[in-house]
Amino acid sequence: MKLRRNVRYEAIGTAHIGTLLAEAIRDPARVRQALGVWPAWEEAVGPDIASATQPVSLRSGVLTVWVRNTTWLQELHAQRQQLLMRVQRVVAGAEVAELRFKQGPRGSVPEKVAPKPKAIVRPAPVPYEVSQAIREVPSAPLRGALIRVASRWAGLMRLRGQS
Repeated sequence: MKLRRNVRYEAIGTAHIGTLLAEAIRDPARVRQALGVWPAWEEAVGPDIASATQPVSLRSGVLTVWVRNTTWLQELHAQRQQLLMRVQRVVAGAEVAELRFKQGPRGSVPEKVAPKPKAIVRPAPVPYEVSQAIREVPSAPLRGALIRVASRWAGLMRLRGQS
């Protein structure tokens, strides 16, 4: 079955929901509260470092990150200040005041599972009731973000067969 693409909706690519919320809401405190700092870590450090690390806690402004091995531990300690500034620049990472790296015994950090190949989620028509509710939102940027998210959600539901 070939899916038809509705040309009225613009594809949003792989943007993280936190990025869309941040652009639309422009209130870092509310975005942080909703998403936490975990996505901020991966966005700030990039895929190479993120694949060798895992944030495990954020307490009193100290983000503790488990590191795969001592080589990475040494490298990250050398880059601590640059990484901290990058994390703080990401909207959800503003509450991080210090980075702490730990390398634990084998098995203390779950191994990252190889990702399953992702199905391509194409935007789909938004249900009428949802689009009517979105039209009531006074902020144009927020309306745009919500319609893009709703369109992707409808595409995901269509892909899963939950139309």
